[in-house]
Amino acid sequence: MYSALELTNRLHAEAGRISESELPLEVFPQKVQEIIFNIATYENFNIEYSASIVLSAVAAAIGNSCQIQIKGNWRTSPSVYMMLVGRPGLGKTPPLSFLYRPIHEQDDRMFERYLQECDEYERALAASCKDKETDENVLLKKPQLVTTVISDFTPEALMNVHQHNLRGVAIEVDEILALFNSVKRYNSKNNLIEDLLSSYSGRPLKSVRKSEARPILIRQPCINVIGSVQTNLRNEYKANGLLDRFLFVYPKDQRISKWQRTDRSTFCPDTMEQWRKILNRILSLPCPTNDKGNTVCSLVLDMEECAEACFYNWYNGIIDTVNAVRNDAEVDSRKTKLDGNAARLSLVFQILKWAAGEGYMQYIDLDSVKAAIRMINYYEDTYRRIQESIVSSGIGDNKEAWLSLL
Repeated sequence: MYSALELTNRLHAEAGRISESELPLEVFPQKVQEIIFNIATYENFNIEYSASIVLSAVAAAIGNSCQIQIKGNWRTSPSVYMMLVGRPGLGKTPPLSFLYRPIHEQDDRMFERYLQECDEYERALAASCKDKETDENVLLKKPQLVTTVISDFTPEALMNVHQHNLRGVAIEVDEILALFNSVKRYNSKNNLIEDLLSSYSGRPLKSVRKSEARPILIRQPCINVIGSVQTNLRNEYKANGLLDRFLFVYPKDQRISKWQRTDRSTFCPDTMEQWRKILNRILSLPCPTNDKGNTVCSLVLDMEECAEACFYNWYNGIIDTVNAVRNDAEVDSRKTKLDGNAARLSLVFQILKWAAGEGYMQYIDLDSVKAAIRMINYYEDTYRRIQESIVSSGIGDNKEAWLSLL
């Protein structure tokens, strides 16, 4: 027996022909499905982009507050690298701005707090300078800005922001090429790509430079990346494995939706408030640190037994496929990264269900693992569609670059 909300969502899915897109939207919590359908109706947002951005925003909100135990000592925070692919005008940026808004609002609050702390610091500094007798006994700590979302930055700035926000940072860019091109904006010692590779793997990030007052060490990095792309990427990022970590969103229907006028007397739900409540609940999850304040003490969630069995069976099937390849040069390196992305999405779905009031946080259940696997299959299908699109349609000078890349 379906609930009223579930029945409504099924009707919306049927009317919107979601099955034709192959997006498994039904794996999302019912309240989140409703939000996605509403912003598609009232904001004219692309459903495939919106659903994927939901996962990216949730991953950014979770940060290092929670990790998933995969096997042995391997545990990971939800670092998700995502790329929105599509023709100009398809609407990649609007849903990104909408669904990341609660995180931006939190950053705005933290910025206002930072300005107040700066004012207090300057007043205290001025007072201590006037009082020469207590000058030596006064130790003032300079305020530091805590923020989550960054767009235009240097690798040094990324490290600096992350050290003051151990929960994690999110790189949000309108055009992903701007991020990659920034590697060559400075000098040959730019380590942005290496830092992204290390962060994804959970390896500590360390920066020792003359320009820094002190070396920076981030023992448990958590960086989320999301951006859009219209045309070509660079081959060198495929060679070092960065793009194998990305989830690609490439809608099957590349047509731009026409605007639809609605009756002004019709009730328009406050979708942003609904989404804000869900994401703010995730943002409120504690992210404690050790006594020194330099190491995060994440809440670690194990998979329940049946969920772990499902996850292992699925990935062992991929391993069998890779092992069947005799020529090392023909091994698809992308397949060997799917386990990490599937584990991250399992954690994201579990926390998302809890935040929507449709699940719990004691462990990762079977439904969350199945949801993650289905989304991974969807992203791999979109990845293959990109390849097919490039092969079937000439794209001038960029064609060879795309083929060698993908």
